[in-house]
Amino acid sequence: MKHDALLIIASTESSADLLYRTRFFAPDPIIFIEHRDKKTIILSDLELDRGKEESDVDEILSLSEYRKKLPSRKRKQAGFTHIVDLVFKERGIKSVLVPEDFPIKYADKLRRLGYRIRYKEGLFFEERMKKTPEEVRFISDSLRRTEMAMDRAIQMIASSKIRDGKLFLNGSLLTSEMIKGEVNSALSRLGYTASNTIVACGIHSSMPHHRGEGPLFAGQPIVIDIFPRSQESGYFGDMTRTVVKGKPSKELEKMYQTVLKGQRLGLSLIRHGAKAKDIHGAIVEFFKKSGFKTGMIEGKQQGFIHSTGHGLGLEIHEPPRVGPTDTILEEGNVITVEPGLYYEKLGGVRIEDVVVVKKGGCVNLTRYPKRFRI
Repeated sequence: MKHDALLIIASTESSADLLYRTRFFAPDPIIFIEHRDKKTIILSDLELDRGKEESDVDEILSLSEYRKKLPSRKRKQAGFTHIVDLVFKERGIKSVLVPEDFPIKYADKLRRLGYRIRYKEGLFFEERMKKTPEEVRFISDSLRRTEMAMDRAIQMIASSKIRDGKLFLNGSLLTSEMIKGEVNSALSRLGYTASNTIVACGIHSSMPHHRGEGPLFAGQPIVIDIFPRSQESGYFGDMTRTVVKGKPSKELEKMYQTVLKGQRLGLSLIRHGAKAKDIHGAIVEFFKKSGFKTGMIEGKQQGFIHSTGHGLGLEIHEPPRVGPTDTILEEGNVITVEPGLYYEKLGGVRIEDVVVVKKGGCVNLTRYPKRFRI
């Protein structure tokens, strides 16, 4: 079934597709209609002037002016669907395609008004998967700020002193919370929003998404994962480094070197036309041959227990996924490459860079060095 138009009703904070299509930050829901290659947004009086100045659309309509077209008895209770109905009738639109997360309350109301509504799974605008040079620049800018924050975190750990197996900075016990606070506030001053920053030590590092808490210990791995979003462009940076203060065990040192070699292997295999499952599978096999198995160990999934990477852009996790899937990489994809190993008794190690896929390989956008012992 064909559709006459595209429709999104959302804020750009909740809809990366809407931000992608309009380049307009809107904290409150707005109406977006794309009909015959013409992009239209309908804004409140509060946002009209800013929308005219900042948005990348063909037409901006006034929400209040359309409300005036409604019968007086409906104006006070008029919702977005009443406004959409007016615009659709003016333009002869009878069917629309909406994103998979389109609110059911709007869909039901529009269906009752006689419109055909279909939804699309996944990215609403699939061209988001292939980044333009401008988008690559936005991501690179975010990575430069991520690197600055990472350097601050690592310098705090490097400057610490070891006392009774714990780390102390300027006489105070160094904690995960202290480093996350410094990282997040530094990024905020640079115009970036950082949330769920990871500084996980010891057993916490053996859980890939544990944010970390409490004291940092000598000789144990500290996984630092920072993924801020630019408040100006909306694009994310993403980087992980694993460090240790003090002397690690030989097994932990071997695990770090194995992950580092596994990442290099993954980077060497990334190119236009490569299958995601082949890249991921090669790293899994390399880890296995190196003596690091993946699977159920003592009642818990351990080893390489996540995908090799994911797409990065206006969302921190977006297609394509680099894992055991049939996805084929294409030139212009921007993806993370972040193999890791996680064992309850040893802790975790993860190393993450961001690359852009090219015809004959990939270009690493991340510049920050990889050093385990600091």
